[in-house]
Amino acid sequence: MDSDRTIEKWNAQWMFVAGRAVCRGCLESQALENCERPFPHALPCELSEGSSDHPWVALHDILDRARG
Repeated sequence: MDSDRTIEKWNAQWMFVAGRAVCRGCLESQALENCERPFPHALPCELSEGSSDHPWVALHDILDRARG
């Protein structure tokens, strides 16, 4: 999958608000300093299954691959 499609897939679930990663499904958020902890989705969250539990790490990996 090319980097544009990968970032679009990430962005379909996550957004940034005030420097925090926010789930588009449940609107829970996580600060960068908590990136090693699993994301705290609200229950029930339709986007929590089949998604990354670590959105900051996933974004870092996407950007790292795009950079080369």
